[in-house]
Amino acid sequence: MLKTLDKYIIKKVLKTFVFSILGVLCIIVVFDISEKIDDFLKSNLSVPELITQYYAGFIIYIGNMFFPLFMLITIVMVTLKLNQRSEITAILSSGISFLRLLRPFFIAVAIIVCFSFFVNFVLLPKANQKRLAFENIHTNYASILSGVHFEVVPGTIVSYKSYNFKEMKFVSELWIDNYEKNEEGAWKLVSTLNANYAYGDSTTNNFQLKNVTERYLLPSGDSISESVTIDTTLSFGLKDLGQRNEVISTMYYDELLAYRKKEKLKGSAVVPYIDIEIYSRTSNPLSLFILALLGVCISISPARSKVGMTILLGIGSVALYFVFNRFSTVYATNAGLNTFLAVWIPNLILLSFALYLYWKTPK
Repeated sequence: MLKTLDKYIIKKVLKTFVFSILGVLCIIVVFDISEKIDDFLKSNLSVPELITQYYAGFIIYIGNMFFPLFMLITIVMVTLKLNQRSEITAILSSGISFLRLLRPFFIAVAIIVCFSFFVNFVLLPKANQKRLAFENIHTNYASILSGVHFEVVPGTIVSYKSYNFKEMKFVSELWIDNYEKNEEGAWKLVSTLNANYAYGDSTTNNFQLKNVTERYLLPSGDSISESVTIDTTLSFGLKDLGQRNEVISTMYYDELLAYRKKEKLKGSAVVPYIDIEIYSRTSNPLSLFILALLGVCISISPARSKVGMTILLGIGSVALYFVFNRFSTVYATNAGLNTFLAVWIPNLILLSFALYLYWKTPK
């Protein structure tokens, strides 16, 4: 049963959280507009079209990214305000324990965490679809893959010289090596295909191959044939040859699991990114509980002259959290660190710091 104290603090936390989100997002949107103004003018889109096609997705994406910052700002501001009015002292002096004081904070945070889960698993994929669709058409980014070599399906090794996954029209210098298992169970090369260019589309596995050389390794000897043009259907499509890594952020949870399974069979380097995306959708919302505890502990009893230092310490804690998060992600994708640990190590470090502050906080 919620008491007056609980309702009072919960209301303050939720109102401050909404205010902090709106304030910071307004600043971020202004900076984003100034950065992309040339792209917006070239697109010839109206303001309502920009809002629905880009900013509706961008605001959800960037807001979700900075949820930890919003949370810490909220808790620090609420706790400092209560402390500056001596309300914290009055509450603790009335016989209410520090642990009991934390209850309304964590109830409010639990509401925000539930909303964060809803954003991560329901709203975010659709929002990122809108954002990336706009960026693919109206902005420039590096979209050329070169010197790629991987197993696209079991027994089929694909290599190519270059491929523009933004245009998704053709591949240059395509090589396809087909392997089959012999009686001993060992893989044996049975045929190779080389085409100077392979034209296709993003929806089917149909290709038109130019300047094609095919070689079949037969028991009676090799058979080689050359063709100027071949229209054929392959066991893969242009999407299987490579996509923008950010495309994983547009997938729902079940789509991510299926995509990870598919990419593992290919031995793709994108698998760690998929794992990190999967684990982050759970770890990021849960990190808000840790940040709430941290925010209360660093701002529960500062002197009036140290309010600025308290706010600085809070922002610095979030900054370090983002740094650790980024460092562990890079280490996982480039140096082989377990992706589950890479996602949770920053939370564990932050939790250790928060528990230390909780232990040291006067109660």
